[in-house]
Amino acid sequence: MAQNDVTIEFHATAGAFFKSDHLISADDLERVFNLYLPFIGATSYALYHLLVNELPFTQDHVKRQDHNFIIDSLNISLPNFVKCRRRLEAAGLIRTVYEQDALGEVYGYRILTPLSADKFFKEQLLSGLLYKFVGEERYLTLENRYDVQGQAKLLGTDISARFLQVFQHQNDLSMPTTPLVYQEATINIDENNFKFDDFSAMIRGTKTSDIQKHRNFLVAMHMTYGVDEITLAGFVNQSVTLDTHEINEQEVQRLLRKRVTRKVAPETVSQQTELTQSQVDVPEIKNTEARALIEIASTTNAQDFLGYVKTTLKNGLVLKNERDLVDYLIAQSALSMAVVNILVHYVLIGLQNDSLKAALVTTIADSWTQNRVDSPEKALIQIQQRQKANQARQEKRFSRGQKSEKTTPKFIKSADNTPKPTVKISPENGETAAVLAKLKNIKTKN
Repeated sequence: MAQNDVTIEFHATAGAFFKSDHLISADDLERVFNLYLPFIGATSYALYHLLVNELPFTQDHVKRQDHNFIIDSLNISLPNFVKCRRRLEAAGLIRTVYEQDALGEVYGYRILTPLSADKFFKEQLLSGLLYKFVGEERYLTLENRYDVQGQAKLLGTDISARFLQVFQHQNDLSMPTTPLVYQEATINIDENNFKFDDFSAMIRGTKTSDIQKHRNFLVAMHMTYGVDEITLAGFVNQSVTLDTHEINEQEVQRLLRKRVTRKVAPETVSQQTELTQSQVDVPEIKNTEARALIEIASTTNAQDFLGYVKTTLKNGLVLKNERDLVDYLIAQSALSMAVVNILVHYVLIGLQNDSLKAALVTTIADSWTQNRVDSPEKALIQIQQRQKANQARQEKRFSRGQKSEKTTPKFIKSADNTPKPTVKISPENGETAAVLAKLKNIKTKN
């Protein structure tokens, strides 16, 4: 078996077996379609649906099935199949196992049920991806669709009958037991820079299994605030409750935000003056103010930079939804910390907004991601191109709306002080005069 950092290389003739711990119903497929499809893609959803449909027909382990039927059914290539499979694995919808038997390579696919809507919207990474791909309006629509149905609240006293009031308890009834395994989605995250096992060993007063329950949240906090294992473990230890010995996620987030200061490094502040819109319009690195902005954005934590712009440059307050939005950009988008800082400065200072609007910020962030803006220099160039495009559109609209005005020929004085017209049309040039007369009567759509 050949294995690298991207995938396990295999042939389409490798064996394929499927299993599911629970019945995957039409409601489960509908949740995958509405909540998972926007970020896993249509082909990945088709692969998941195909595997679910094959489950009832794969109980016979004597007959060996390969991957050719998957590739032919979906009309995709083998690399695209691997790409779609990895997306399903990362989203917590399937698990893949590998082994070799006498006939060759064998892959086993354990199809998992999707999270319930309530757990999905509480899962920060999955719900954050959905928000990124569908936007705020569609996100709220889906959230309301899976929210409480009917009346928001029913008033009155609960008079429902109890079980033993209606049914007789049977002590001699023996039933077969089937162990049910709860399936929790675990997002695959590169932990080269954050060793979760070492971090878990530093947490006191709680079990490793309890820490694992908060894995997605803790990794997101590491990505958002850039803290290492030791620093994050210190805040988590402060949040562990004395009675239940559980991690308080709200307390961890509060402590991390309390750690954020409103001042950047003094040596960095001394190198720049107040950054205005006119300075952002000049993204050349030779510009002193642009270099200062790039240096601040590259060396300042995202939350510190947000606090500096709001409190120092705009004399305002940092709102909670603004901190949440910056956390989201750092944890969910592909933009680096420096690029996010440039984006925050551009929206607040360059576009002169009083606060960060989620729709505007995510739209610009998505555009920069598609254009592979991976440095503050490229971000400033993107800003300049955006401003030039807006200016060109405004000039074009202005020129279209401008009415033609009658002009009189201007005269200049010759050496002998005799006024002469700058443009002369000779009487014998009758053809030119006729053409101008026709053009004068033509009405265009504009």
